[in-house]
Amino acid sequence: MNTTQHRGKLIEIFMEKNSQLNLSAIRNPEGIFVKHIQDSLEINEIIKIPAKSKVLDVGTGSGFPLLPLAMTNPESQFTGIDSIGKKVRAINEMIDKLGLKNAHVERWRVESFKGNYDFITARAVAYIDKLINRTFHLLKPGGQRILMKKVDEEEKQMLLEICKKRKIKLIAEYRYQLFVEDIWRVIWIIKKE
Repeated sequence: MNTTQHRGKLIEIFMEKNSQLNLSAIRNPEGIFVKHIQDSLEINEIIKIPAKSKVLDVGTGSGFPLLPLAMTNPESQFTGIDSIGKKVRAINEMIDKLGLKNAHVERWRVESFKGNYDFITARAVAYIDKLINRTFHLLKPGGQRILMKKVDEEEKQMLLEICKKRKIKLIAEYRYQLFVEDIWRVIWIIKKE
């Protein structure tokens, strides 16, 4: 199955699950493609996830960026965590229907979860101070957090202050819009020293 077919199947499966569980307010195929899949794939535009990397998606919610990243990085291993059981079950069912062998989701609160990851992704999850503090124990030395947020200068200042206090460094900032008149979004890549 090629990438376009995979994306089409993801949209179809997501729409089916979304109609049952209300995973997202976005209901039409184009909206799902642009606002969920395309948005998730912006990560691939700014960072190459090396083969055999272990990636943790925190607060995976409706499966983004977990599912598109697992589809486009088949040689890396993806784990999603979320505290809501029905979302975990739904995403694992989507993973099965997509035939993804490199992804799974578990029900956990991030503070209690254990592991050692090369990358941690989070898309529109928690305020920056909570997010960094709650995931600190999960990242390998030299590992990177890939945080997807709405542009907010106040939050960026908070991030820079946290970087000074902890042994972490903001190594990339990528601002983008998904379409004309979209909100400005940002991906921050933060490296653990």
